[in-house]
Amino acid sequence: MRTRSQTSRSAWSVVIAAAALTLGACDAANEAIDAIDDIGNDAEVHYYVSLGTSLSVGVQPNGVGILLPTDDGYADELYDRIKPAFEAAGAQPRELRLVKLGCPGETLDKMTNGGSCPYLAGSQLEAATDFLDDNADRVHLLTIDIGGNDFRDADCIDTAVDIDCATTVSMQIATDLAAVLAALNNAADPATTIVGMNYYNPYLSSWLDDAAGQALAVEAAQAVSIVTDVLGTTYGTAGIPIADVAAAFQSDDFATIVPYPLPAPNDQLPVSVANICDFTYMCDADPVGPDIHAKDAGYRLIADTIAAILP
Repeated sequence: MRTRSQTSRSAWSVVIAAAALTLGACDAANEAIDAIDDIGNDAEVHYYVSLGTSLSVGVQPNGVGILLPTDDGYADELYDRIKPAFEAAGAQPRELRLVKLGCPGETLDKMTNGGSCPYLAGSQLEAATDFLDDNADRVHLLTIDIGGNDFRDADCIDTAVDIDCATTVSMQIATDLAAVLAALNNAADPATTIVGMNYYNPYLSSWLDDAAGQALAVEAAQAVSIVTDVLGTTYGTAGIPIADVAAAFQSDDFATIVPYPLPAPNDQLPVSVANICDFTYMCDADPVGPDIHAKDAGYRLIADTIAAILP
């Protein structure tokens, strides 16, 4: 049986281990930007730009628990879905390409000022706005997930839940996110669709531990709902639609009980807990878990949720 510290603070802190990925992941993004050019065909090239945290680059643990970027993230899933229809809809031949600029472990401060990934432009936000400026009306879609690591870094949830802490950090997220969204809106062409998202709740896995873990899961959901609400308000104020990933994962549903393939008493779980186990690595044992990142099915669900609100 896992301890609560493993399912909360330590599980969230695996994001820090993803810092080892930043050089490779961001070098790849920089190289992608440098290399993007017409490849000699007659198609007009357009772009889907993915910004954000490790989720935006599809990070997952491999078989020995090493966190690596993959081609199975929500951006990859979404790209595969929208590419055929986009290319078929043009009066002239056109091609859609995916540009992933996300950074594992990214916070709003680092997105704005740099610090985790060695972007040629200085920061993820500068790289994004430069790309938007350079490509004008050729950016078809931009998605962004940011704020989850800010919440995790604040340590509002450990073996107890600090609601005041959650409120304070959420207000700071709102201020910093508003500035990021303003910069993106200013740089983007009016025809570019920008979509944000909120987050699933990995703290729910503490339910599996014991009665105290169940209480922690319920209290953690209350704290996470504060930042979820703030994200919704901030994106809405910026005129940017938000994909409700928290709702897709049924993160607040403790009333619906479903069977689950674990020994009693965890053979019956709230659907919120069952989903966090099914769609992330939070309930997996060493070496791949507990880990906050989405499994393939989780990334597909995120892509479904974003696709549902696209124009």
